[in-house]
Amino acid sequence: MKTKRALFSTTVLAATAAAATLSLSARPAAACGTEAYIGQICIMAGSYCPYNTAEPTGQLLQIREYQALYSLIGCTYGGDCRDTMGVPDMRGRAPIGYGTGPGLTPRAWSGKYGQEYVTQTIAMMAPHTHTATFKPSGNGGGGTAAEVKVSTDPGDTNSPAGGKYLSAASSSGVKIYNSGTNASALTPLSGVSGGGGGGSSGGTVTVNPTGGLPNGTAAPIPTVPPSIAMRYCIVLDGLYPPRP
Repeated sequence: MKTKRALFSTTVLAATAAAATLSLSARPAAACGTEAYIGQICIMAGSYCPYNTAEPTGQLLQIREYQALYSLIGCTYGGDCRDTMGVPDMRGRAPIGYGTGPGLTPRAWSGKYGQEYVTQTIAMMAPHTHTATFKPSGNGGGGTAAEVKVSTDPGDTNSPAGGKYLSAASSSGVKIYNSGTNASALTPLSGVSGGGGGGSSGGTVTVNPTGGLPNGTAAPIPTVPPSIAMRYCIVLDGLYPPRP
C-alpha cells in the first residue's frame, strides 16, 4: 500500500512539473516585461519606461553594452557600426508596416515618411473656372463722332475723284446720289473728319469667388489625424527573439 502511494505521488509530481514546463515554454513574451524580446517597442501610459527599456529618441548606444540588440538592428537607425549604434526616433511619429501594400506606395525598412503640414500649390488644385468682370479705364467712349461737310455752291465737275466735296445741284434734274453697290467705284470723300476715340488705357479685372475667401492666405494645411501622445519604450535587455 505504501509503495502504491509513493508511486502515485511521484506520478503527480512529474505531471505537475511537466505541465509547468509546458506553460512556461508556451508563454508569449511580454511587450515590456522581464520576458520581452530584445528590440521590441511597446507603449507606456506612465511617465517613464520600465527597467531594461529606454525611450527610442534616436540616441546612440555603445555596441559593447548592447551586443544582442546590435545583432538585431545593426546601424539601421544610426551609429558608426564600430563603437556606436542608433535606436529609432519615435518622437511624434507613428509606426507603419514596411513593404508594398496593394495599391500603396512602397515603404522601406526604417524609412521616415509624411509631414505635419502641406502648402498647396497650383499643380495640386483641381481644374476649375471662375467668372470675371473687366472695368476699363481711360478716355475711351462708346463711339467716335464724325462730321461730313458739303459745299453749298453749285457743282463744277461731274467726277468725285480727287477728293471732291458734295455740292448743290445746278438744276433739279441733276442726280448726285448713288447706292454704292459697285465697290470698285467708291472713292474717298473730302470734308469728312472725326475725333479719334481715346480707347482704354487700362482697367481692373475682378474674379468672382465661388466660395470661401476671395484671396488665399497660403497657410499650410494640417495633415495630422486625431491622435494622443504616449511614451514609446524599446527593450534593450530581455529574451533574444528566436527565428521562425
